[in-house]
Amino acid sequence: MKKYWRTIVISLVIVATISTYYIQGAMSSKNDVTFKFKTTSGNKEEVENLVLQASYKNGDIYHPLYISKDGSTNPRSRFIIEDLIADPVPLEFEKYIQDYRKFMRGKVFDPSNYFEDEARLIYTDFSIKNKQVLTLQIDILDKQTNNSTSFEITTPTQANISWVQVNDVFVKNGEIKILGTSYFYNDEEELHVYTVNENKKELEDDSIIAKSERDMSSIRIYNDSSKIQNENYYLYKVDKYKNKSEDAESVIISSQAYLHNNLNNEVEEIDITNKLKSEMNSMILHGGEVFIPVDSAKGLELNRYNIKKKQWGEPLHFNLPTKANNEEEPFLQLTGGKLYSVNRVSDGYSLFIGDLRTGKSLYEGKIIDENRENLNKDYSLTIDQIYSIY
Repeated sequence: MKKYWRTIVISLVIVATISTYYIQGAMSSKNDVTFKFKTTSGNKEEVENLVLQASYKNGDIYHPLYISKDGSTNPRSRFIIEDLIADPVPLEFEKYIQDYRKFMRGKVFDPSNYFEDEARLIYTDFSIKNKQVLTLQIDILDKQTNNSTSFEITTPTQANISWVQVNDVFVKNGEIKILGTSYFYNDEEELHVYTVNENKKELEDDSIIAKSERDMSSIRIYNDSSKIQNENYYLYKVDKYKNKSEDAESVIISSQAYLHNNLNNEVEEIDITNKLKSEMNSMILHGGEVFIPVDSAKGLELNRYNIKKKQWGEPLHFNLPTKANNEEEPFLQLTGGKLYSVNRVSDGYSLFIGDLRTGKSLYEGKIIDENRENLNKDYSLTIDQIYSIY
């Protein structure tokens, strides 16, 4: 009997843990809140397939939520056993796990590491061996056959490199281009574009497009890391400082925005007017344009730079609440030629959808809670990402 005691104890712990999980879930569901959309004006079809990945703070507790027109659900309830040992799976990765479970096994759930089109799903990642060899792993899944191929590319690296982060993946004409940031032990950084020949399985090029020096400069990337996409450009900014030490206030002496063209490997500077210099941290890359939102008491002014024409066009104006009208930072996302905005208002949160071509409103509504009596008056709602689920 003694040889079985360990198994018995482990089994009892698992049963107790699962039981506690369900009991707590049942108790919390009785006192939980349910959010959904309430249309004020515009086309209701705009939110027909819309899902907001969010979290709300009620008192001192944060709760993850998926909000849609039908109500809200707790993402932790979708993967019961996994939730006991890991964080909940991001919404956009649920379909990959369901359809390509074998391929997804052991991979990080970070959209920056992936590329997808109708035929393939590609995963990339870096590792460093013995502080001297950089290894690039590439896994390619054929979505029609569900067969996958994998290969590794190794290259010498600098001795003081700590790790490499994948920021974005671009694929075209047999080339896989990876935007990666190399972090060094001396707190310096390098922004690289690695070009891989997919057929030869070789590293064709390793271009350093930006560098930062400790206490002297920094790099910031503006490609949307929360979505799997295939942008033709990489947008980034380099700030240079007069003094960036811990003992003194940092003074920026220059800020320059750059675009790396993935089609021809050229880098160009973006000429930003003095009016918009202070708003550069809000830059958004979407399609063939760079947008800079500016808040005012009248609403949102969306300034736009046409990359091919290399010029600024007339700004778009949207009549919606902004941070100029409240203390909470509004949520903005540009997807599929549309502007999505969630803002704190006097009686909750507003949801706005606008057309980036015309500047017109497509939908206006509110995110309401059906069980308001269970909600602390000082609750807050944070939107992490907006998805269109078909």
